[in-house]
Amino acid sequence: MDELSYTERSRVTAFKEHDIMEKLLSPKVLAELIGLAEQTIYNRHSTGGDLPHAIKLGRLLRFHTADVHCWLERQRQLAVPPVLSPPSAPSVRRPGRPTKAAQIAARRSPL
Repeated sequence: MDELSYTERSRVTAFKEHDIMEKLLSPKVLAELIGLAEQTIYNRHSTGGDLPHAIKLGRLLRFHTADVHCWLERQRQLAVPPVLSPPSAPSVRRPGRPTKAAQIAARRSPL
């Protein structure tokens, strides 16, 4: 009695396939998730740009949710924290072309 009927097996198989398909993201969903344009996802994939590992299903491009999470974590770790520079003294004007005010003052002043 452990054996399943044909219809029960097909339901179980369909359920498992549906469960697997839910874990795959389309480029549109991935683009919305990471805040890029959908075309950018396709462009990066075709040029070998920085993206999570992709799966081709026929002509469709799909991404595993787990791969996306790993990729996002790697991106977070690679991000360099901003370096705060110490406050500097007021900048002194470099020598170079005089300002307009200095040019006018130089014309008005006697040599």
